[in-house]
Amino acid sequence: MTERTYVLVLDGGFAELERMRHYITSSSDFSAWWNYIPMVFLVESKLTAEAIGERLHELAPEARFLVTEANLAESQGWLPESSWKWIEKRAISKTPEQSSRF
Repeated sequence: MTERTYVLVLDGGFAELERMRHYITSSSDFSAWWNYIPMVFLVESKLTAEAIGERLHELAPEARFLVTEANLAESQGWLPESSWKWIEKRAISKTPEQSSRF
């Protein structure tokens, strides 16, 4: 099974958010994670979006969240250079526009 990159957007109470954050940052379900925006994570995983969603729901049944696959080659924003290096390392294909984001 190949690894995919997902965007996780989390919303909930403090305890729920902390449980989800701890799972994302410490579980072997994820080979890498990124978190430069509060409660928004980019993660690499061999799991499906459905499997990740089920695990998040088990940890925090009352929380709201979104799990969606990301195409990092099609991304834009205003972030620190280290953030873009993480993203570009995992992008499916490079585009000329990516070099002008810093």
